[in-house]
Amino acid sequence: MRRIVAPEAAELVGCLAEHGYHVSTAESCTGGLIASGIVDVSGASAVFEEGYITYADRIKEKLLGVHPETIAQHTVVSAQVAEEMASGMAKAAGTELAISVTGYAGSDEGADGTPAGTVYIGVSFLGETVSRHFCFEGDRGQVRMQAVVEAYAFALQVMKERMEDR
Repeated sequence: MRRIVAPEAAELVGCLAEHGYHVSTAESCTGGLIASGIVDVSGASAVFEEGYITYADRIKEKLLGVHPETIAQHTVVSAQVAEEMASGMAKAAGTELAISVTGYAGSDEGADGTPAGTVYIGVSFLGETVSRHFCFEGDRGQVRMQAVVEAYAFALQVMKERMEDR
C-alpha cells in the first residue's frame, strides 16, 4: 500500500533531525496513526524512538505513569491526562519530544457526556509539557486524521517556540 506522507510529518522529522532530537508517541484514539505517519517519512529512523498505543486507562497508568486520581478527577479525555501521557512517554523513552493524544473519535459521545470529536493533544519538549483542546467534526476516521495532522503541527509549534526562547 502506498501512503502519502503528510507535509507536517515530514517537517517534524526534518526539524528533529536538524537539531539532533528524538520523538516518541503515546496514542489513544489515534491508535498509532501519529507514529505511523512519522515512520512514513524517509529518515525517520534517525529521530523516532518508540510509540505506545494506550487505549485502556490501566495501560496509560502502567506504561505512562498517568495517575488514577487524574483520570477520576478530570476524566481520561482531558488536558491533564494528555499532559501526563506526554511527560510519561518522554520519560519512558528518554526522548526530547513526546506527543500524546486522548479523545473521543466517535461516533458516540463519551460515557461522561463529552461530545464525539473532543481531542486533547499533549506535547512534552525538553521537560516542559503543554496541551491543547480540539473539537473536530466528521466521522470517526476524519476526527482521527484531523488529530494526527494537528498533533504534528502543535509539536512543531512548541519546538520552534521553545528553541527561539533558548
